[in-house]
Amino acid sequence: MYKKKFIYHFRVRYVESDQMGFVHHSNYATYFEFGRIEWLRSVGLSYATLEKQGILLPVLSLSTEFKRPFHFDDEVRLEICVDGDPTVFIDFSYELYNVENVLCTTAKTRLGFVDGKTRKLMRCPEIFMEALNR
Repeated sequence: MYKKKFIYHFRVRYVESDQMGFVHHSNYATYFEFGRIEWLRSVGLSYATLEKQGILLPVLSLSTEFKRPFHFDDEVRLEICVDGDPTVFIDFSYELYNVENVLCTTAKTRLGFVDGKTRKLMRCPEIFMEALNR
């Protein structure tokens, strides 16, 4: 089973904060997407390459638990893991920590492998499994 943790660091931008000074909840989905894109790069793949090969990865579900807020200019450490072996779905878990190493947010997403032509679910492509097993 694939269980490598990937870590992505970033800083909260001003545009991501709301009137109360907190990161608006809608921005977390973007953070998770950034993490997945960089995770793919770390295993030698890219969304652009997969899409050119007719492999789409839409998000099917997202759940997030907010424990502590982030604010403008906070440093964030996003830890992302694949939960289990990919099948027709790939499940990710996320943990976001502040600079004091306090867990502020947890989340899970489920993405589906979708054939770009038929728009139907498909088994995890071999190119994907090969990248995970390198």
